[in-house]
Amino acid sequence: MNAIMKNKPVIGISMGDPSGIGPEIIIKHLIYESTAKDRIVIFGAKEVFEYYLDMFNIAVPINEISSVYAIDDEFREGEMNIIKNDKFDIIKLKMGEVDKYSGKWAFMCASNAFDAAIEEKIDAVVTAPFNKEAINLAGFNFIGHTEIVAQKTNTKNYVMMLAAKRFRVALVTTHVPLEDVPSLVTTERVLNTIKIVDSDLKKWFGMEKPKIAVSALNPHNSEGGLMGTQEKEKILPAVEEAKSLSIDVEGTFAADTLFIKNKRSKYDCFIAMYHDQGLIPLKALYFDSSVNITLGIPIIRTSPDHGTAFDIVGKFKADHKSLTEAVRQAHRMARWKRKNH
Repeated sequence: MNAIMKNKPVIGISMGDPSGIGPEIIIKHLIYESTAKDRIVIFGAKEVFEYYLDMFNIAVPINEISSVYAIDDEFREGEMNIIKNDKFDIIKLKMGEVDKYSGKWAFMCASNAFDAAIEEKIDAVVTAPFNKEAINLAGFNFIGHTEIVAQKTNTKNYVMMLAAKRFRVALVTTHVPLEDVPSLVTTERVLNTIKIVDSDLKKWFGMEKPKIAVSALNPHNSEGGLMGTQEKEKILPAVEEAKSLSIDVEGTFAADTLFIKNKRSKYDCFIAMYHDQGLIPLKALYFDSSVNITLGIPIIRTSPDHGTAFDIVGKFKADHKSLTEAVRQAHRMARWKRKNH
């Protein structure tokens, strides 16, 4: 492989749940959006992609790469490059269903991609969606990709950030019941989130001094304590301590006006206290193009911001735009990583 090719980042895409839309959106990205800027390798099953290519009547040559150690030597531009895996029994594929066999493969492919990134055989991982119930049926007790990569990298403090263009929202709490949120909004957790966001925006996005805004938990910023005390007792102390560390952070702000247009152009990232508080405005504006990025881990991991969409599997209706944005985001982060290595 020539020097120009070797200089291109290697982006690994995990197949996701083979019973879901993961294979379809990967195929669509490769045929509609893929550019010569990256070397995209797929962690998946050749048999699954052959099945969907045949179903959609699409002709794309498949190149099996013998292992992650052979990417430089065996990658072929213009083809679907799949890291060689065990044989997938295509008779067991149940499209559009929660299935143990598909869950096993979804977990295995994501795990292999993360391992390759940890070993620095690839520059970034983009994870196509899997079904949490399916991977648990297969015996893997995780609620998502983030928890898998956190365990693999021995990362205790990590942050979920959603991004679309320059609009970025990071979360203090993620997939927890709303009734549990107030007790989880602690000064330590808020401060850790601020520090990780600041560090990773510098590390992966090339920002010299990111500007961060922190949301209140309660309506109207608690109205001086009339609607809660978390702002004064938990969140503001974290903001003040972060400022003492020379982090450019402001808050707390009432969430109902935090995400208006002029503020979206002022701040590089918003920190919300809980899932819906931060993601409703982002998804309302950029549902088809928002990207999930895991911060605080030592590798680059992005993903489309949607699920397996079992109801449209095999109908060629799945929108690949979010996956494309996840690949583009991974590319930008990988280029910055290579530049600074």
